[in-house]
Amino acid sequence: MATRASRVGSVIDNALLGTCFLGSLILLFLPVQLRDRSAAALRRTIVAPFAELQRRAELMRAAFVSYDERMDRLAQITRLQIEYSAVRSENERLRKTLSLGSRLSWGFVAAEATPAQLESDLVSRQILQTFSVTAGSRAGIQPFTPVINADGLVGMVQTADASSSIAISYAHPDFRVSATTPNDSAFGVVQARLGSGKELGLLEMRGVPFRSPLKAGQLIISSGLGGTYPRGIPVGTVIREVSTPEKWARTYLLQPAASLANLGPVFMLLKKRSDEGVTTIWMSQASADSAARAIAAGGDSLARVAAEQEMAARRAALDSLGREQARADSAAAPRPVPPQTTPAATPPSAAPRPAAAAPSAAPPRPTTTTTPTSTTPAPRPATADTAGRTARPTVPRPTVPRPTVPVPGAHL
Repeated sequence: MATRASRVGSVIDNALLGTCFLGSLILLFLPVQLRDRSAAALRRTIVAPFAELQRRAELMRAAFVSYDERMDRLAQITRLQIEYSAVRSENERLRKTLSLGSRLSWGFVAAEATPAQLESDLVSRQILQTFSVTAGSRAGIQPFTPVINADGLVGMVQTADASSSIAISYAHPDFRVSATTPNDSAFGVVQARLGSGKELGLLEMRGVPFRSPLKAGQLIISSGLGGTYPRGIPVGTVIREVSTPEKWARTYLLQPAASLANLGPVFMLLKKRSDEGVTTIWMSQASADSAARAIAAGGDSLARVAAEQEMAARRAALDSLGREQARADSAAAPRPVPPQTTPAATPPSAAPRPAAAAPSAAPPRPTTTTTPTSTTPAPRPATADTAGRTARPTVPRPTVPRPTVPVPGAHL
């Protein structure tokens, strides 16, 4: 059955091929005008769906090619951005290191720090606790030598060989440093925070007197007590107070000043430089930063004042222009002519009517029935009102007298 269907399909295909071949030969030998008409008719009828399919296929292919190009460009931009961020951070770190070296000027050894922990231990602890430095006893490095970088305290040397040394970081459980605030308002001992999660890699400042509370963001520096770390090295900043069972002292959580990720170049302070002190090294930098921020804030305020003055000038110019335009429009508009009013003629005053005589006493009621005549009072004369208009005379209504009914025996 399948063989028969395939034979029928092949016969149809051959027939279509032959028909197309024959039609093409016929079209080749037709006159030019008739050939053009036939080709146009074929393009409008039979060839139109195939041409539309070809056009859509080309559009899809162009869209796929454009999508691939955009994705490649986006991946390249992302890679360049990552490289730029890394180079920028490295450049900033080197600038800070050079600035610290110029401020110290003497009594230090520059070295490169690399992790000394095993990779499995580093992955399990997720924090750098020990690292090696490329300087040893030949350069004057001894145990308990402070290790610093441009941001602050990193750790101290634990063992020193001839050309290299092993140091512990502030995240090591054995790390301790006596610390205080820059104004000596509170003292304490800083050690590693033995926690996990978000508190991993933080520090604790223990033994702070209960009467000396610290606010969040307070800078903590080394106090110089103990003889290992000189006074003035930044240790960290206060995050918050930690509740402990000790009620006579406070404990604070600190954010370390130096980062243990990608340590790179570090400085190790020699004994003479530590004895001399480094109090003004970071304080001068902080003062310079605060001065720069003040200058930037002053520039921003001046720019803001200038912008406000410019906006006020523009607003005043627009207001004056609007007033001039309104004045011009009012001057160009025609003025309304008030209507002329003529005073009303005042009518002559009517002659006063003489007063009527007082009525006499009423005569005795007659015994016979009489029909009295109705008397109509005279109308009032017209008078002029206060506005000069003539008032309408009032016409009194006639009064009809009642008929008199004779009472029997009235003559008696």
